[in-house]
Amino acid sequence: MQINSSYENVEMTDTGHPMNGAAGPCFGAVEIASGSVGGGGICVFTDSTGDKVVLHWTAEAMGPSGALTGSWKLTGGTGHWADAEGGGGFSSLTDPETGKFVNTITSSVTLP
Repeated sequence: MQINSSYENVEMTDTGHPMNGAAGPCFGAVEIASGSVGGGGICVFTDSTGDKVVLHWTAEAMGPSGALTGSWKLTGGTGHWADAEGGGGFSSLTDPETGKFVNTITSSVTLP
């Protein structure tokens, strides 16, 4: 399946997290065949200060609820993101009744 989404407001539990309030597109492709999951893509977010952060995500499995799960890693950006490091995991689930998409992430980010 081809994935193309746009985040209007990344909401972090920790409102001081550097990605809190970021927005932007994510795209990629995922293949789900014979119980295995593979694929990935890229997200390019603009944070609340106007800097860009680029991350790559990799799809790894389907959870019991049908959520697509995997990992992500920071790969660059502008401003304070240029030398940032970090990554984490994600779980993405679409509600079939409403079509609403929820992406829950874990993260560890270190800014220079």
